[in-house]
Amino acid sequence: MGHRLRQVWSRLWPGNRFVKSAEYLAWRRRFFHQRLGVGLWIGLVYVSILFIYWLYLFMFQIEKLRSDFDRIFSKPWLADHFRAITVIACFVVLGLILTCLLIHKTQWGRRHPAVIFFIFTSAVNGFATLLIATFYGIPIKPNPSAFLAFAVLIPICWRLHLSSQLLPIIYYTVALPILGMTDLGDESILNVYNLGDLIEMIWVCLICNLGVFVYERLRLSEFESRRELRIFLHAISHDLRNPVMGTALVIKNALKKATGPQAQISTAVMQRLLQSSDRQLTLINTLVEAYHTDIQGITLDCQPLQINAVIEAVLADIGPKLSPHQVTVSKRIRPDLPLVNADEMQLWRVLSNLIDNALKHNPPDIHLILAATVINFDRDSPLKTELTDLFRDTPLKLTRQDLKLKPEPRLLCCLHDDGVGIPPAQSERLFELYTRGNRARYMPGLGLGLYLCKEIIAAHGGEIGVISQPAVGSLFWFTLPLATSPVIRQL
Repeated sequence: MGHRLRQVWSRLWPGNRFVKSAEYLAWRRRFFHQRLGVGLWIGLVYVSILFIYWLYLFMFQIEKLRSDFDRIFSKPWLADHFRAITVIACFVVLGLILTCLLIHKTQWGRRHPAVIFFIFTSAVNGFATLLIATFYGIPIKPNPSAFLAFAVLIPICWRLHLSSQLLPIIYYTVALPILGMTDLGDESILNVYNLGDLIEMIWVCLICNLGVFVYERLRLSEFESRRELRIFLHAISHDLRNPVMGTALVIKNALKKATGPQAQISTAVMQRLLQSSDRQLTLINTLVEAYHTDIQGITLDCQPLQINAVIEAVLADIGPKLSPHQVTVSKRIRPDLPLVNADEMQLWRVLSNLIDNALKHNPPDIHLILAATVINFDRDSPLKTELTDLFRDTPLKLTRQDLKLKPEPRLLCCLHDDGVGIPPAQSERLFELYTRGNRARYMPGLGLGLYLCKEIIAAHGGEIGVISQPAVGSLFWFTLPLATSPVIRQL
């Protein structure tokens, strides 16, 4: 049930997957400061017009107001108290807003916009007027329309909005009864500020804070998505520029050495040009493939095959890369493993990407362990025994919770390296689109390999994951259905 609620929550609020970076917090502070400046000027105009209206009533319509208060509350002198409260509140509230405007322009105001916001809201939402009215023994209700105005003008920091709303409401409903101010004339405070008004006030606060929360979540999601896009575009420009520059340099050197109208190019130079072109094509094809995968999904041509044969083919193809890195490889795969339903080419890509990822993100002289075994959801003891035997000399261990087993026998494939490891925060997003390692700025690639691995394994109906510890190593694993299971395709 809890897992289901978390899934629903993540779909409703996609910004939850983002962490508030220092860059976003700096943007939010600037946005807060700019919107606060606009709000202060609007508040100044609003309060000035409102007080002009009230002053007109209490200065030129005082006799009519005394008659109305006498008829309603049997206390005509309440009109004079309200006039005094209005005059004092006019100077206090306008003074607070003007002070906030002056502080807003200072360096201190740019660093602490929340303090200015709190003073500003207290002046406009009725809290300052409520404090003044307390000295005259008159309870005045907070102004809920100000809550809506602040939520529209400054739609960030919902906790700050909530604090500014609770201050006048709690003071009115709790502090005034404690002070003995429970009636206005002959009317009880509970009649003046009845339960219906209180419920309406709560709903206004809830809608305001929910709107602020949703707005900030969406802005956070948009901000972090744009930031990731900038990182991705930088990776593309960097990774594609290097081979192009290399090709240009080779051609320039060949032209400089040319003695006639026909330049002579050696076989070694031609090979370098070909390798550079291949790298460019690989990067472009990977990018295009990732786009089509994200839109259309992976298409499989599954058939029964032996996992050991695929691993042998991968090691044969990637063998030239292992020697320069001084990598040793150990295979712990029984020859009698059952067949699996898989697309041989796509499975080759998964294994190749995992090995290539281990080579790129680790220093030379690492030890790779390729292992495979059959796991069964219904049999706990053999699973534990076989995993312990496969990784008996490694500190990283797989558990049933890590594998997220489905209720049928499956083939488990693992790749273990004793390299630098991966931080936990990065491991959680390692298979997402365009996610790259901490050392990725020094390496070619667009951060698409592990994303494609996840899509391919998911298309087979399997799972993929990683267990890693910094300075210990990493253990990548994935599962595949056995040949006795139906062939799975994803279009």
